[in-house]
Amino acid sequence: MNGGEDANILVANDGENRKKLNAVGISDETITRYGDDEAFCILALAFNEGYADEYRNGKLVLWGPIDDELRYRVLNGEGTATDAKRLLKELEGGIHPREQVRWFAGQM
Repeated sequence: MNGGEDANILVANDGENRKKLNAVGISDETITRYGDDEAFCILALAFNEGYADEYRNGKLVLWGPIDDELRYRVLNGEGTATDAKRLLKELEGGIHPREQVRWFAGQM
């Protein structure tokens, strides 16, 4: 694994790992897009295919819809960069965020 913009988690491209991913609905074609014959990046697969939004404490995390806890954390200036990304992701598509949300996103 590398940190920063080059973050990756490479796993062996073998029958056992493919079988586990196939069992949860991920096709061999999708797996192949994220690696080669030896390894693939599970982090890139999870993020780009929408299976996870964050990697925290050794686990891939998929955040659900925006809840009041997140809203108040952002409005009170206590949120993280991930909070800002989650909130902005939900607000995409023609909804214009309030000034406090735009400010917070800009600070991140």
